[in-house]
Amino acid sequence: MKKAAKVAVSTALVASMCLGMTGCSKAAKECTELGTEFIENSFAREIEDMADVCSDDDEALELLAPYGVESEAIDLLLDRATVTAGKASVKKDGGTVLFTISLPDYESALDEDPEDIDEFEDLLDDAEGTVDIEITLEFVNKRDNWLIDNYEDFIEDFYEELYDIDFGFQSEYEGWVSYENWWGASDGVYSGDRYYIDLDLTIVNEHYDEDMTFTWKCFKDGTLIYTSGTETDYGFLEQYCYAEDTSLGAEYFPSGNYTITMYDSNGVEFYSSTCTVQ
Repeated sequence: MKKAAKVAVSTALVASMCLGMTGCSKAAKECTELGTEFIENSFAREIEDMADVCSDDDEALELLAPYGVESEAIDLLLDRATVTAGKASVKKDGGTVLFTISLPDYESALDEDPEDIDEFEDLLDDAEGTVDIEITLEFVNKRDNWLIDNYEDFIEDFYEELYDIDFGFQSEYEGWVSYENWWGASDGVYSGDRYYIDLDLTIVNEHYDEDMTFTWKCFKDGTLIYTSGTETDYGFLEQYCYAEDTSLGAEYFPSGNYTITMYDSNGVEFYSSTCTVQ
């Protein structure tokens, strides 16, 4: 009887261990899938989708928002980026998963001293190697939902690394803006019902009389809501849009951060500024 009882206990223990391992395996799979989707969204600059799976989505959105603005050179890398999941260590309430992000070998491309964005793109397409960045994402389980807890580390280890790259080429209009003013705002902050936003730029004296051909885009918390047509102007540049003309589909701009980014005729960014609507 004692032997039979001992066997029964052992069998139950093994079954419990298997069940626990199955649970851990399922959690690791869920975290790996979530992390992969999060990183793929970072390539597409789907900032709101990224923030939605973070443990503090409001803080994450605020921190991620500046990286939703397009930069042509960086977008060339993101369009060619891939992610591979590695070792996962996940328990009931939390865990980590290692990911490797592979970018085209931009270092060897930049060693060729490309003169402009088009030449850089050609060099990227010819690059044979990759630049690999290892990212460890930390996960926490809240109310049976897995969330990413170290989004600040991701921003530092990935996005900030990209923005620190010295591409060696820049827009012909780089440094031309001498003064900016968000018309009607107080220190860049709009209050109350705001049906339009307006960024006014003054050009430095030495370039004041030169024609500038450009386009610009408006982003809300990193999401594109408006794209201008091609404009030609000089001296004083005024970028404004009405809420009803954007993809927001509203009469007034909802609260949030709004960024207007300027691009030259080659699509290279040369100026960007952000205001807040309360």
